[in-house]
Amino acid sequence: MANNEVLRKRVETLAARVNGELEESLGTLILKVKASHITETLTAAKNFEDTPCDFLHDLAGMDHNDHFEVVYQLCSLYGPQKLRVKAVVDRENPVIDSATSIWGGANFLEREAYDMFGIQFKGHPNLKRIYLWDDFVGFPMRKDYVTESPEVRNTVRVRREDD
Repeated sequence: MANNEVLRKRVETLAARVNGELEESLGTLILKVKASHITETLTAAKNFEDTPCDFLHDLAGMDHNDHFEVVYQLCSLYGPQKLRVKAVVDRENPVIDSATSIWGGANFLEREAYDMFGIQFKGHPNLKRIYLWDDFVGFPMRKDYVTESPEVRNTVRVRREDD
């Protein structure tokens, strides 16, 4: 049985267990789960027999207007398998378990998602802004983030010495 077929069987079993949705895009399996199942899902994927998805090579936040998603890009250190896990996060209470206990490398990736989208990663060892200053107001990658109008933004600003 080809490696991707074995992986598909493992992911189908996991999807049934966590009530997830499975699809495929350009040869990559995509498992969509609720945020409450993320620790179980990621731990299981990391430990799949014969086809572990044991390397987290990216994590990103996404804003879909009515909800957020945290997208985990997984692959293997030992084979060609790839798996994308999408966790649906409530917009009104954007909280999801941290993956830092599974992969230490999730640390800065989760901080970036927090800084840009305001997604709280429960259990993160040092969840604070990574790019923006501490008293920055808002989360600039959210679709509802308000910036100044184009008219104001396009105005040339000149600093005068007497101000």
